[in-house]
Amino acid sequence: MARVDYYVIEQEIQRILQDELIGVTITVETDQPMDSHPWVSVYLMSREAPSGQPIAAGTQTRFRLRFSVWCWCWSLESSEAAAKLRDGLLGDVEIALMKHRKLGNRVLSSWLEGGEMSVTNYQDDAGVTAYVSGGEVVLVAEVLAAI
Repeated sequence: MARVDYYVIEQEIQRILQDELIGVTITVETDQPMDSHPWVSVYLMSREAPSGQPIAAGTQTRFRLRFSVWCWCWSLESSEAAAKLRDGLLGDVEIALMKHRKLGNRVLSSWLEGGEMSVTNYQDDAGVTAYVSGGEVVLVAEVLAAI
């Protein structure tokens, strides 16, 4: 049976980002650790078998995987400061992923397709306000599952 090791690919993305980004917490399929800053988390969002599959008598299938890579930063200063930190981290993540298009030879190819942005402020029980800013990198990768 053809299979893809999805979690192994996520771990490779984590390894690449850990090697490229110093001082950044990188997690896979995990909620934000409250004591970390900056923070990046990798999630596998979907997979599809695109049309135009090769004729291989049921021995192989191409899949297109969509990963959501969320980059989070916070600041006690302002939402603008948090957004600037986010933008820097987002750019560093994009550059790291572009440098490793085959994700350690675990995929045939990969590319970026934008993502969502977020800025939120939180106030704790003591009245201290923190500004949290997030940006998503949508990473699409093609893999081949073959017997």
